[in-house]
Amino acid sequence: MTVQAYKTVKRVSAVEGTSPHQLIALLYDAALSQIAMAVQHQKCDNKQELHKCVDKAVAIVQELQACLLDYETNELAGNLFELYAYIVKTLMETEKEGKLQGFATCTELLNILSSTWKSIAPETEAA
Repeated sequence: MTVQAYKTVKRVSAVEGTSPHQLIALLYDAALSQIAMAVQHQKCDNKQELHKCVDKAVAIVQELQACLLDYETNELAGNLFELYAYIVKTLMETEKEGKLQGFATCTELLNILSSTWKSIAPETEAA
């Protein structure tokens, strides 16, 4: 079995036993991880790897955005939809412009969303 195959099995195993709430938390963590790696690639001027990380982070945030139901009629979901759109736009502009500040802004926003999401976990409510 190749290293890539082991990574795939590990990812599938990590996801199979999780609740929908935990999956969203994993998506936040993955987006934050990709942005952190993008920052490092930006500092090393590794444009190819930078692009891969930004591309993955954008895809993850767009997946979070796609999870929103009734965003056209629900004010909270609509605001969150717009915030995700802002994060995607900022990630792409930051990669293009080569400035790190946009990555910091996206990281801060995703950290806030992640910690808020984790604080309303069903396990926390039951305790």
